[in-house]
Amino acid sequence: MLSQRKEMKTKGLLSTAASIAATAMVIRTIANDFFPAEITNYFSMRLRSLSHRFSSQLTIVIDEFRGHVVNQVFEAADAYLGTKTATPSIQRVKVGKTDKDNNLSLSMDRGGTLVDVYENVEMKWKLVCSQFPSHNHGDINSSQRSEVRHYELSFHKRNKDLVIDSYLPYILERAKLMREENKSIKLHTVVYGRWDDDEVIFKHPMTFNSLAMDWELKRAVMEDLEMFTNGEEYYKRVGKAWKRGYLLYGPPGTGKSSLIAAMANHLKYDIYDLDLADVRNNSDLRFLLLSISSRSILVVEDIDCSIELENRESKEAEAHSNQGDNQITLSGLLNVIDGLWSCCGEERIIIFTTNHKKRLDPALVRP
Repeated sequence: MLSQRKEMKTKGLLSTAASIAATAMVIRTIANDFFPAEITNYFSMRLRSLSHRFSSQLTIVIDEFRGHVVNQVFEAADAYLGTKTATPSIQRVKVGKTDKDNNLSLSMDRGGTLVDVYENVEMKWKLVCSQFPSHNHGDINSSQRSEVRHYELSFHKRNKDLVIDSYLPYILERAKLMREENKSIKLHTVVYGRWDDDEVIFKHPMTFNSLAMDWELKRAVMEDLEMFTNGEEYYKRVGKAWKRGYLLYGPPGTGKSSLIAAMANHLKYDIYDLDLADVRNNSDLRFLLLSISSRSILVVEDIDCSIELENRESKEAEAHSNQGDNQITLSGLLNVIDGLWSCCGEERIIIFTTNHKKRLDPALVRP
């Protein structure tokens, strides 16, 4: 008898729910047929606003772009959420790889949802994609649709400070570390007075483990590099630009280039190879150094013989600087590597190489 009553009660509830759903659909159909779209949209927006007012959930919208610039928070969230693809809440995952990536890149697919837990608080992520027709009328495929993406991060209102002050900065830091781990080192060179846009992937196999070098000296160099990369606060405290200079000298074949390769692979810094003979004057040199990214190595090889850098005390220096196509002066070089302009950039290493240390001006070899 009890089971029959429960069955009848269940059927009654299902019947009532079906009736309510059918009534709602009829009302919606009537509203769409007899009321203008503006009125129905207005009431829909008011109902959503009312429901949000009484909801305990707060949603943060993270657009892919801020104006014409990529939103760094979106970029970081995309990378971070790619590491959460094993979460049971996610059903579809995108995977890809480019020549510049060392590993496969995973990310959420459009419309996907994912629940992350941070300090015992649930964070619900949703990737929303909106499509609109392309306005490129000159293209035969102008009917194709473009896509705008954004993430919606939902959580309980009481956790707003946790999300803003801790969770999102944590994601930014995690994404930065992941980019560094997955980063391919690039080699840049000067073409027509500018750094070449066609980036070359640096695949030199040399590391400190395989470098033929006195062990004590090798360890000293590695410790010095570690102190430099972790020394941001120190450089700020003493009021110095966050940069480090090295001079590698010795006959050809003694391993100067190999040491540079080992340093780049150890730090995962891009290399900017600068031949001073390719630079016309001090202004162009300043532009090139300002164009170098942070966390990079600037290499000026064979600085003693690429161009004639007259000693600053030489009476012929000024006259010589006005001769020929190359008008770089020693004072101009010193200004960009050690003067006010050297502060326009962070975490940079500058390396000079030479076969003859004694030929260099004392200003180039000072600590």
